[in-house]
Amino acid sequence: MGRGLSKRRLGRIALALVGLALAGLIAAFTLRPSTEAYPTLAVRPGPAMPGQLTVRFLGTSTLTFDDGRDLVMIDGYLSRHGAVALLTQPLRPDQAAIARHLKRAEIRRVSALYVAHTHFDHALDSASLAKTYGAALNGTETMAAIAVAEGVEASVQRLKSGQSSTVGAFKVTPYSTPHSPGDVAAGATAADFRIPARARAYPEGGAHSFLIEHGTCRILIVPSAGHPGDAFHGLRADVVMLGVGNLSRQGPEAIAAYWRDTVTATGARLVVPIHWDDFSRSLDQPLKPFPYAVDRFDLTMTQLTALAGDQVALRLPRAFDAMDWSALPPGGCT
Repeated sequence: MGRGLSKRRLGRIALALVGLALAGLIAAFTLRPSTEAYPTLAVRPGPAMPGQLTVRFLGTSTLTFDDGRDLVMIDGYLSRHGAVALLTQPLRPDQAAIARHLKRAEIRRVSALYVAHTHFDHALDSASLAKTYGAALNGTETMAAIAVAEGVEASVQRLKSGQSSTVGAFKVTPYSTPHSPGDVAAGATAADFRIPARARAYPEGGAHSFLIEHGTCRILIVPSAGHPGDAFHGLRADVVMLGVGNLSRQGPEAIAAYWRDTVTATGARLVVPIHWDDFSRSLDQPLKPFPYAVDRFDLTMTQLTALAGDQVALRLPRAFDAMDWSALPPGGCT
């Protein structure tokens, strides 16, 4: 009798422990850090003055730079397929979503599009956008293969580290920099790429950062949180758009080195984190960080805030809104 009771009790305890573990796992993949504790960039009031630079963040590392004459885009990715589709289904650009989000961002033209690397969250919509707007598409050999698969006839201008190109009043210089540790498409190659393609079929294809110069304003975009070594030593930047995806997994020492060789090395006074939002959420929804089980955005921001101190402004971007940099110390971008 006692033994039977003991076994039943042990069974209930084991079942309870399994339930707690399952609840913890579900929570880790559903609960996520809040962004409310961190200051955000102000929204520039009113329309842009003629020739004034307008910068917008469209989630992940998709950015637009518009001076009223030309618009330069980094990493066209607006489709934002849901988590189930990303894990299980072949992907195509979602033309309805792309058109809807471009309209919201007041984008009517794209002069040139630069693709940092060719994982799906950077390259999925790039060839389609370039084709729609007749934009010059700039990327790697892998981006060229993706464009061919999508039926884009215009040639892809190859990125060469340190070699600048001009787009109207813009000067854009790519720098070869490492991808953050880990490859979601390990083993994928451009040789067997077909459309539609699963997320894991989009190979990295070599990663790049970009320095955009417009007038006296110098903006460094680092889409992926790989340590750049001395790639930016000797460069000057007013603003760094700093990729922070999965940075928490690299540890405090790596985060400090990353900051040192991107922000401190360039003398930037404003840092705008990018590639922190959950790219499986539609841009019709508010931007939110990834769940705790995927990335600890809160830990990353705590350390970056400490590194910034009172010398560097650290501000999260708002999706779609024109960035107001008027609070910057006097310099090139004001």
